[in-house]
Amino acid sequence: MPSVTERNLGCNGTYYSDDEVAHLLGISLGRLRNKLCAGNPLPPRIEPPGCRHRLWPCRAVHDWLEQFTISVVNQPRVGGEGRRRGRPTKQEERSRRR
Repeated sequence: MPSVTERNLGCNGTYYSDDEVAHLLGISLGRLRNKLCAGNPLPPRIEPPGCRHRLWPCRAVHDWLEQFTISVVNQPRVGGEGRRRGRPTKQEERSRRR
């Protein structure tokens, strides 16, 4: 079964449901509802009067997601090894004391 983004790549004028937006964001429906109530940043949505359902414009959701695109650039390390993670060994502590 194709994913939500594959089904609606060229969508103009169509809308997502809460289930589809939650799936697209990789969160549960309950978490999406919690984010709505907490006022966390989410894509623009339409709440028709007198209706319990929300409509999420397809294009607006994808535009909102594109704001968070991160480009990864590998930068060479300067200065050799760098710091080790974690607690130093007893041997390293003894060598520092001398």
